[in-house]
Amino acid sequence: MDKIKTRDEQSSKDKWNIEKIYKTIDEFNEDYNKLKKELDKLVKLEDNFLDNSTNFKDFFIQDEKVNRILEKLSVYSNCKSDEDKSNSTYQSLAGKITNLYAEYNEKTANIIPRMLKEDKNKILRYLEEEKELTSHKYPIERILKEKEHTLSEEVEKVISAYSPVLDSSYYTSSYLRNADLKFDNIKDENNKEVELTEANYSIYIRSKDRSVRKDAFNKLYKSYKNLENTLTSTYNTTVTNDSITARLRNYNSSIEMYLKPKNIPITLYDNLIKVVRDNLDTLYEYYDLKKEILNLDEYHLYDSYVSIVKENNKKYSFEEAKELVLNALSVYGDEYTNILKTAFADGWIDIYPNKGKRGGAYSTGSYDTLPYVLLNYTEDYNDVSTLAHELGHSMHTYLNNKANPYITANYPIFLAEIASTTNELLLSHYMYKNSNSKEEKLAILNEKLELFKATIYRQTMFAEFEKIAHEHVDNGNVLTSDYLCDIYYKLNKEYFGDNVVVDEDIKYEWLRIPHFYTPFYVYQYATSLSIACYVYKNIINETPGFKDKYLNFLASGGKNYPLEVLKLIDIDLCDTKVFESALNDFKETLEEFKQVYNSK
Repeated sequence: MDKIKTRDEQSSKDKWNIEKIYKTIDEFNEDYNKLKKELDKLVKLEDNFLDNSTNFKDFFIQDEKVNRILEKLSVYSNCKSDEDKSNSTYQSLAGKITNLYAEYNEKTANIIPRMLKEDKNKILRYLEEEKELTSHKYPIERILKEKEHTLSEEVEKVISAYSPVLDSSYYTSSYLRNADLKFDNIKDENNKEVELTEANYSIYIRSKDRSVRKDAFNKLYKSYKNLENTLTSTYNTTVTNDSITARLRNYNSSIEMYLKPKNIPITLYDNLIKVVRDNLDTLYEYYDLKKEILNLDEYHLYDSYVSIVKENNKKYSFEEAKELVLNALSVYGDEYTNILKTAFADGWIDIYPNKGKRGGAYSTGSYDTLPYVLLNYTEDYNDVSTLAHELGHSMHTYLNNKANPYITANYPIFLAEIASTTNELLLSHYMYKNSNSKEEKLAILNEKLELFKATIYRQTMFAEFEKIAHEHVDNGNVLTSDYLCDIYYKLNKEYFGDNVVVDEDIKYEWLRIPHFYTPFYVYQYATSLSIACYVYKNIINETPGFKDKYLNFLASGGKNYPLEVLKLIDIDLCDTKVFESALNDFKETLEEFKQVYNSK
């Protein structure tokens, strides 16, 4: 790769075409000013929106109009801002839209409480009388189901007003971890003293030099230990807030408050934990293999991130990545492949890093824009995999938008990672099948093993930890640092097994996990990978009719609860088959790795 360029030095063919949304800032401002007027109209309609079916219809049609413009403005301003974070013009535009979202939320905050105070049958009658609201039926019925968990309008206003205070524990913990927390220096592989940070910890914990990764591990958790009481307090605030809110809203538990609105039974969560625990022996076997390959007398936690295969330094030009992804995903058929080709040719993708560009990768878009992809492509295999992953999101969005009206085009968060992860697995399968190199095959298999370890096993351990913590508070107890550290250490002992030395300082690791401030979210990483494994197995095995079912699933939108949508691809997550199948895939991959490793 050449030295990093400025945005203006990048070729137009390597950049996304955001100007398809607005050619100029003047066009953006026209829509912005239009939106302000449309929002005023919406506020006027709000006063009498429950009086009759016509008013009810007019309000929701106007609300859709406002949201579509708002989302379009948001995609443009955020994408332009991410092109170059030093460009104050686009930072200002993004800020304006953030403020406009806040204004919209404030002005429509009473809509749901007012609907829930009304007679449910009256609102259902409105939906029947106004055919233009046919697509609104499912989302509005979902709102009405929350009637028993919604408080009086006055109390809801108080809770809403206090929400910035109640949510402050997340921001406090984030500032502590990312700004205020300092670590001791360590010595790198060249015996040079360097400052340890959260950002570079992931590099040093993977070091081939054992003393480096051990030192990084010890220094990191030594610093977190110094914050254990403060971070315990912030986490206790989050969990206590959940527990109190669940009681006020007539839920039986905190976890029910998070799962019930999505129609997800707690048994699904418990089944995931049980199946993973029942299959820990395969994970233990993987750790035993790593210990053997690394030739260690003892396998410590700081050894668990170092690679056991030779680093894959092969470089892939973007053109090569494009062909690999197209070939790997050609199993979906011509229609899917042709849309992918359009994505590459029609300005969906922003490819290379440039000065000031936001890091990482994502897929974004709205109903009235393209589903754009931001990359920072540097020609590593991981970048090829990221391309397949993000295009999975964009294709999911594209197919949804094409097949559904606006109001039901958004797929549920619970299903959001399935398409992207399935694409990663299909790429991995394609690369493995078409490789003649032992080293490359081992690298591909090892990457898959690490994916399972990190996404199914580790995220399920996280899920179990937060369930225990919430149950403790729901039962009238307070979370102390000793209690949380002891629970977390015990879980690590159980998930790593007797043959791994579970270093005591790992008990402070929970302090650095930001996802715990978004309760009962992480289990979805494990369910998504489990479902993706099921999908990719059926696709590569050419199960009769399955490909068409899956493409139909990708276009199903948000017109039903996630577990109902999954039935389109013959999945019932209320049993354990999908979880068991995924962990069996992990076992098969481990056996395949051993065979290739021992081959000549």
